[in-house]
Amino acid sequence: MIDDMIKGSNDQYATRKTLIARVQDQQNERAWEEFIEIYKRYIYAVIRNMNISEADAADIHQKIMIKLWKHLPQLDINKITRFRSYLSTITKNEVLQFIRSSKRRVAREEKAANDATLSYLDNIRLPDIDKIEEKEWRIHLTNLALKNIESLFSDNAIRVFRLSITGLSTEEVSEKTGLSISTVNTLKSRVKSRFNTELEELKLDLE
Repeated sequence: MIDDMIKGSNDQYATRKTLIARVQDQQNERAWEEFIEIYKRYIYAVIRNMNISEADAADIHQKIMIKLWKHLPQLDINKITRFRSYLSTITKNEVLQFIRSSKRRVAREEKAANDATLSYLDNIRLPDIDKIEEKEWRIHLTNLALKNIESLFSDNAIRVFRLSITGLSTEEVSEKTGLSISTVNTLKSRVKSRFNTELEELKLDLE
């Protein structure tokens, strides 16, 4: 259900990159704070979904954010089709660097070939990064859109919509909320319209 809504957003629009343009000014602390708030959870989720431990993911995440802070001012945003693809490339490269350096460390320590560390490194899911990135971006945008619009609707309306996008039927949502089927349909319709608009705007600004 979430996938269908996000796929329904129009991809023909060029990214406005307003936030990215502001972040390129390293003196713009407010823009950088906004950038971190928007992208940090997404980047971390991609890393963790590659079977990387919590502690290692935190270190990799920090290195990526530092690299972005250093490199974004020189980035030619006009040559990038989608900013999140750029983020995906940086994330993949940083994970690759982590694997290489970790394996070199294991080799220096002359650990056995069946060492748990090597098994852990071999289980990191680099080939799946495109699928992981796409899935996590859809979840990330959905959460951002809902957060941005939730103050516009009643708690019941937001709850109804959240339940509906998990795949529950109208009847199941009605049963869980204690609301009539007609009320569920009305609330879902109202929120969905604004949600789709917000989702489109986020895609234009953040991808």
